[in-house]
Amino acid sequence: MLRRCIAVASLLFTCGCGIIDPVAAYRAAADKLHFSLERVEPKVELAFPLDQSRIRFRFDMGVANDSDMRLHARGLSGKLSLDSEDQSRFIGDVGLPTGFDVAAKSKATVPLELALSYRDLQAIWRPLMDVIQHRQPAKWRLDGAANLEAMGVGFQVPFHSSKNSNQ
Repeated sequence: MLRRCIAVASLLFTCGCGIIDPVAAYRAAADKLHFSLERVEPKVELAFPLDQSRIRFRFDMGVANDSDMRLHARGLSGKLSLDSEDQSRFIGDVGLPTGFDVAAKSKATVPLELALSYRDLQAIWRPLMDVIQHRQPAKWRLDGAANLEAMGVGFQVPFHSSKNSNQ
């Protein structure tokens, strides 16, 4: 009996906690995810009257999975900001309510979109136009979390990603 206990203890010690908590292996794999803001395309949509105008941001979030496990995200949420002239300006909240998969040792591209009305833009119009029209240097920043699921257990993986404007 004592030998069995020692054998089981040594097996658990050498194999790790993955046997006791298989979700821990998925969490460890999720920690190896790398998020990158790859493309940001702002497009001004002018309308008359002017308060019907809007700006639409389309961007791609790259998600690289360096682990040996396929990972499933139930969704993604974040805050898009524009950093310029030593100031950070909040642009808007971004969400992807649908899920996406990232195969082991591969990369997935997740398309995201954010549309802001004229009313939403009033406080940030000038800095946005400086970057979009006048091509002044700035940095787009997306901070958020991906909601992953493993074996029916959900957990979040935070991310921080940025991209220089006009690239």
